[in-house]
Amino acid sequence: MKRLYIFLLLLSTGYGCTKDFSSLNTDPTQFTAVAPEASMLAAVKNLNTRLADYNTTKYWDLGHLLCQQANRYDVTDQGMWQTMFQGVLGNLNQVLVNYGADSIYNNRVQVTRILHAYTYSILAGTYGPVPLYQANNPEYLSTIAFDNEDTVYTYVMNTLKDAASKINLNGDKLKYDAIYNGNLQYWVKFANTLRLKIGLRIQRNLPDLAATHIREVMASDALCINAEAETAKMLFENVNNNESPYFIKYIKSNQYFPYAPNATNQAPKLSEFLFTFFRSYKDPRMMVYYDSVPLANRLLLQDTLSSTADDSLRIVTYPIPYLGLAKANTKLAGWSSLGGLPDVIGGSNINAFSNANPVILQPGRPFVMLSYAEALFLKAEAAQTGYGGARSAEQYYYSGIDANFAYWNISNVLRDEYKNRDGIKWGTTGVGYSNYLSVTNTDIPADGNAKIWMQRWLNYFPDGGFDCWTLERQTRVFHLPPHTNPGGYSSYSPNPTYSDVPGRASYPMSVVNLNPVGYQGAIREMGAARGDDYDIYQSLHFAKPYQVPEWDKVDARYDYRLIQKWYGSTIEELKVAAATGGFRYTVIQTYRP
Repeated sequence: MKRLYIFLLLLSTGYGCTKDFSSLNTDPTQFTAVAPEASMLAAVKNLNTRLADYNTTKYWDLGHLLCQQANRYDVTDQGMWQTMFQGVLGNLNQVLVNYGADSIYNNRVQVTRILHAYTYSILAGTYGPVPLYQANNPEYLSTIAFDNEDTVYTYVMNTLKDAASKINLNGDKLKYDAIYNGNLQYWVKFANTLRLKIGLRIQRNLPDLAATHIREVMASDALCINAEAETAKMLFENVNNNESPYFIKYIKSNQYFPYAPNATNQAPKLSEFLFTFFRSYKDPRMMVYYDSVPLANRLLLQDTLSSTADDSLRIVTYPIPYLGLAKANTKLAGWSSLGGLPDVIGGSNINAFSNANPVILQPGRPFVMLSYAEALFLKAEAAQTGYGGARSAEQYYYSGIDANFAYWNISNVLRDEYKNRDGIKWGTTGVGYSNYLSVTNTDIPADGNAKIWMQRWLNYFPDGGFDCWTLERQTRVFHLPPHTNPGGYSSYSPNPTYSDVPGRASYPMSVVNLNPVGYQGAIREMGAARGDDYDIYQSLHFAKPYQVPEWDKVDARYDYRLIQKWYGSTIEELKVAAATGGFRYTVIQTYRP
């Protein structure tokens, strides 16, 4: 890994591989072309570092996977565009230009093409129209045409198939590979799994193309990611400047995470919506994904408990170890039923909300790009939708849950209890809690795909924030609460006092100012009625049509059932929990018949 770091340090910071090296030919001490692995590694690190950074500032909040206090559904550009086109695609293009015609480098070129297609799948899912065929081409400088979303996805699917088919497992090897350590078979499986993933995404806008690729992949689904060892992940290490991006931001900076020296409690928090899901289905992953709140900071809950000894009722107070941060702390004018009532959850001190488990912030933790568990859920969805497969949708679904629980080292006993609960068990309906404002709920229908999508979402913790956002737009399976203090271009939306999940990210101002012809072409491709791309609800082609609720007209009412009866419904259960958990409770009043 130390050798990988040397290449990454050399090329990742300044995007050095994107420059024209022809002027160096006069100096015999300089390289005339960068080794392909160096450019590939720089691209991979730049890509995953940017995705991790966007998780902390945008994607976690958009996907309700984690919650950041300062983030407000802001989808304005903060470096994604430049990183993708210069630091990622620029490096990959160097490989394609310098080595594309040289058969000696065939495998490295095909892996580069896979990464190129993967990058464009993220760009299309983020922005919609983007430059493809004129991007990073010196013949097009002042005006660069944008290709529409469908064109980009067609390129992505066909490139993944072609590149995987041209990898020679007995040919040239990748000397330095931060994802698969040079295993070419794993790269083939990654490409096939990605075809399946993107194919499922584009069923609405490109149904024939999607069906063709999905059926091909499912006909030989063993050639997808098929074991935990085949998970695609970017490796990091405890070496200066090559640590995990989460570690660098939250721990090394000493600014955000409360466990770091001199830090304030601005750690990524458990989101209220995810918290409601965890509580509704007694999901043991809450205690693995998130840390319990220190006893002194816990919310003191008032509750009413019965007794097994008699018919008495007791009003008690006791601390609860987990709590989710809501996006609706600012109350809308139409929520008149909340007037004058205390907000037990939204009004809590920030220290009462659960922080992300520090295990995800370790310097050497890899960034997961596409996991074994996700591959199983993708196969489950394909089988459920009628595209075939070696196993049934139900079998793939349960195997996906098994893989996720195994990844987090959760016991089989807890796993099997979870799988047997209504809503989680195949074919059953789950009735979940409402969120604490009663504006959404966490019910799970009997529909198989709905169950699969729910588990895909839960499996994306913590790295798949972009995938959470994409899954929500693709399926609209969740009943997400609104953000009542949104940012970005929310003032351009029909009601700036609240926001639903944005439909896309906006282009950076550099595109608007430096490539106005290309920008206007992209606006036309999107069919943006405003004449700009500031409408946060502008829908992309793959997204399911959706009508944003009039959230200010919803009858919001406080509902604390999701936190009540935390340790059970009786005083006896609370006594046992207090004795084993080391906390105190108080009986305020006892009612006897």
